[in-house]
Amino acid sequence: MAYPTLSGKESISVVECTTVFFLLVAIVAALREGGKWLTPQKFWENIKTPNVHWLSAKNSLPWQQIGLSYFAGGMGAWVYYGSTEMGANTRLSWWGVFGYSVGSAAPALILIYIAPTIKEFVGDKNGFSVTDFALSRFGRSTQLVAAFVSVMYMFISLCAEISTIANVATLFSGDSAYTREVVLGSVTMITLLYTVLCGLPASVVTDRLQGIMITGFMLFFSIFLLASNPVDAAEMRAVSKSTTSGFVVMITLILAVISSELFNAGQWQRVYAAKSTADLRKGLALGASLIFFVMWFFGILGVVAAAKYRDDFDNFDKFHYLAFFYLAESLDKGWHVLILIFATSLCVSSVDSIQNGLTSVLYRDILNYGLPVNAVRVVCAALNIGAIFVAVEKIDVLSLFLMVDLVCAIAAPALYLGLIRTDINTFIVAPTEFGTLMGVVCGSLAVIVQGVVLELDGAWTDAYGAVFSNKDDPYAAPPLVHRAWGAFGNFWLPDGTVIEGGGLQAFGGKRTMLTFILAIIFSAFGSMFFSWLDVYFRGERARQPLITIKGDRTGLEDHEEETA
Repeated sequence: MAYPTLSGKESISVVECTTVFFLLVAIVAALREGGKWLTPQKFWENIKTPNVHWLSAKNSLPWQQIGLSYFAGGMGAWVYYGSTEMGANTRLSWWGVFGYSVGSAAPALILIYIAPTIKEFVGDKNGFSVTDFALSRFGRSTQLVAAFVSVMYMFISLCAEISTIANVATLFSGDSAYTREVVLGSVTMITLLYTVLCGLPASVVTDRLQGIMITGFMLFFSIFLLASNPVDAAEMRAVSKSTTSGFVVMITLILAVISSELFNAGQWQRVYAAKSTADLRKGLALGASLIFFVMWFFGILGVVAAAKYRDDFDNFDKFHYLAFFYLAESLDKGWHVLILIFATSLCVSSVDSIQNGLTSVLYRDILNYGLPVNAVRVVCAALNIGAIFVAVEKIDVLSLFLMVDLVCAIAAPALYLGLIRTDINTFIVAPTEFGTLMGVVCGSLAVIVQGVVLELDGAWTDAYGAVFSNKDDPYAAPPLVHRAWGAFGNFWLPDGTVIEGGGLQAFGGKRTMLTFILAIIFSAFGSMFFSWLDVYFRGERARQPLITIKGDRTGLEDHEEETA
């Protein structure tokens, strides 16, 4: 059965009904507090003047809920395209699938190690997001940098999520601008409504339901999808390859995804919501395991698609990123409705986490300075409207994703080296705020200098999302969009190799991998070197924040008071 199989109205109805279902679940969950039903007046008071539990669900969730919530928040409708595209491309194959799966699960494993230390250092009163560690450990300047990187990453993620569900809906119903715009607006606004009304605790309830749905659907659906697309062992062996490009993409994806997810404020909220350190660690381990197996499952489907449609992919009659939908094309209309319901659930699970994360960046200052919560809600709503605009205009999100991943890779080492809080010796000192900021500068300069050495003219993206350093490149498909001038084009990661169709396959170039490695190394080295210089010239004054605002408190001050 060839696409489209649904009408525009049917696609819209499926998406809206699924999203409204989670809205109702969230409202019901918000009406329960301490095992009792709230009165309408009490519910309205919680909305107008939310308490800390409403904002963050602090220290309240057992490991099972942490695991399912982290899992659901980390998934999204993009999984239909991500590792599936890797598996379908024989140039990347299993290395690409493994890299995407490990990269997606690895941030949770890293948090198992570092999150309890950060949570204890920041303290229950001050902890809501990754930016609170930046403020507690270094100061206001570093907090602003971390907030900028975190919000930029989450905004691009939001754009990607709603764009993806709109793409899936229009694939099933035909490329209708009306369908696309209604789906974009419905998912974003309905999800924002229950995020604003019900807070994080209710969102966690929807995460649990979505996590169970995602796992159950994957197991149930795999039987029918694989049964309807039989391939033999010889066909699988023919497309199962170990290539240098695949290995390169594995390394690059792991570095990129880990760096960016460390700035995902939505996932950091799960850290502060865990009931205990044991619950936190077990929950993160559960979330990482579920994420890995879901990504691996979709990667297997990609390899199956490569085996079945090998000639079509080789001749560019079919596109790797649509591999999942080629396998599902032969299924009946009812299955396509289920796929759309599943895609909407994936999208909503990610979007509500992002929306909560966007607001959490400012929670600490709101409570410390008595600022109105509605101001944050207005900012979050404005960002969501901006994301709808980006998606409606079909602005290329993937190239923005690559760029923001690189920015996160520059900032992450400088920030998280702050876990070193005491001098190791005369030369290896605890990072200072000046050193941390200089680490970000050094990482950025490494990317720019590489662009100078490569003699880049800038960066242009074509119709398929591929990034080129020369607007006259014969392989670029018009229309081209100018992204950056000169060596600054290296931030857009123009790989310099011809990669069919652009997309996630752009991660496959050695130059891209080298850019990430240089950014991480120079960020870390710059942070430590300039911290040593800072302490050498300024002494103990170097340990203090560069900028302070009346009422600011650091984790160091809180620890001194607790031990006094």
